Amino acid sequence: MTDSNRNHRALKIACYAAAALVAIGGAFAYAHQAGGHGGHMGQQNAQMHLDHLAAVLTKIGVSEAQRSQVVGLMRPAFADMKSVHDSHSAAFGQFHELLFAPSIDRGKIDSLRADQIKSIDAASRRVTTAFADAAEVLSPEQRAAFAAEMRAHHGG
Repeated sequence: MTDSNRNHRALKIACYAAAALVAIGGAFAYAHQAGGHGGHMGQQNAQMHLDHLAAVLTKIGVSEAQRSQVVGLMRPAFADMKSVHDSHSAAFGQFHELLFAPSIDRGKIDSLRADQIKSIDAASRRVTTAFADAAEVLSPEQRAAFAAEMRAHHGG
């Protein structure tokens, strides 16, 4: 292989690598837009969800005691989701550092991934339990009315 061919080949490889990095960077930028790793369950948004929940419960005619109990069950669940979101955002920053380091440590990357899965799974269990506990506060008729309101709110 001549020096010219080697240089041409090295330039092609560099161009492909640069294109791949641009594509990866674009994907990360897209993921961090609102709705990606942005802030779905920030404190203000959690309060908005709780306020909406309370309004729907009032609309379907639950008692004040039931409304208070359901909101009391859901408030820590929403706070838990905010905590998980914040933790995930920090881990995503660590993932970036590991991915773009001079040498790739696949063990650390996989450990970070596994820790995130474990954390999200535990939070998911707690939130699912809170939803089920809250649903049990309502009668079957109230749950049906609540479901109808939520379907209407979410378009279907």
